[in-house]
Amino acid sequence: MTTFRESLRMVENQRKRLEVHADDEERIRELRRQFAVHNVDIEQRLPTTLADPGFVVVRDDESSFLGAVGLDHLDDILSPEIHPPWHIDETDADLSDLFDFLENTLFSSYSRRQLLATSREIESRAWRVGHGRLYAGFQRSDALETQANVYERLGADRSLSVTAFVPEEPTEPLEGVRIITDDSETIERYWFAVFDGGGTDLQKCALIAEERDPDTYVGFWTYDPAFVDDLLEHLEAMTPRQAD
Repeated sequence: MTTFRESLRMVENQRKRLEVHADDEERIRELRRQFAVHNVDIEQRLPTTLADPGFVVVRDDESSFLGAVGLDHLDDILSPEIHPPWHIDETDADLSDLFDFLENTLFSSYSRRQLLATSREIESRAWRVGHGRLYAGFQRSDALETQANVYERLGADRSLSVTAFVPEEPTEPLEGVRIITDDSETIERYWFAVFDGGGTDLQKCALIAEERDPDTYVGFWTYDPAFVDDLLEHLEAMTPRQAD
């Protein structure tokens, strides 16, 4: 069983290098801010032509190529538009490839808005699969209440079990959503969304982020089935058993 704090430490040990092929200094500064953590190196490479809009290459600690993506596409995560989970597939941006590209890469200086947009990728997988278990934590009850329509629709008339963790009971119940009240440091400090894949390893996914400064987060997302299973075990240990 892996706690959220342990999971962050594990990802911190997976060193990455982002090679930014661009001469846009503002973009470079923003990337350095978003990935300003000790396990991510940002290296600038000048583009081959002035007309080149720029792109980013990700490499691991052995310099093996992990993927590449255009800077314009990367903006979909750094400056996101937020859509309901059931509209994700209708947007112009194909975020699935982008999330694969940055999987298990530690980010920093993420805002709550960016985390909400990232959570949508997890939620949209749960919506498409339509069954399984989705766990979420937004740190505060009022933050969950702003997402009440989304989570009630996720949990309505479907085989999808939706559980939300908050420090105290929301002012209004959420239909179809199991509310777990827990005032522990884990719930108040971490934002998370974890989906068990509905019985399919390929659909398992998780987002974990720690608030280290007000409205500033360090975290990661992963599609590793074993990693997700460990996080699910941790959440299930925090979930009281329901009476038969």
